Amino acid sequence: MEITLELIQELTQNERMMWVVGGGSVVSENSGKGIKPPETHNGFITIEADNWHFHLPEAEVDGIQFVEADSHGGLKSYYVRFSKGWEDTLARCYFPNPYLDDDEKRTEFQDDKYQVFVSMKDKFVGKDGIVFVERSA
Repeated sequence: MEITLELIQELTQNERMMWVVGGGSVVSENSGKGIKPPETHNGFITIEADNWHFHLPEAEVDGIQFVEADSHGGLKSYYVRFSKGWEDTLARCYFPNPYLDDDEKRTEFQDDKYQVFVSMKDKFVGKDGIVFVERSA
């Protein structure tokens, strides 16, 4: 999916994103601090930041979803999910939460943070089968 690289290039422009690798019983949560532009080699997209990296096999990404999901404590989360089939989550990229301040403390809704998600969702949903999904608890 050529669109996969284009989307990841946009996501890696924001150091405030959190990258979650895996989707099963073990996942790795990674801060976007020091994130670099993605690189491609032999069918893999390498996503790298200051103290972590992972290789996403581009051929295995056959689903991309922009997700608004109920989260713990009555919050909502906003992220992009890269999947193999509907069941297998390969990676997720979380947008800064509009209900949390810069210290991850609850605050009033911050529309500017939400609009980052909305503008990217509006740009990509509908291209190459990318969909928007609302998930409730």
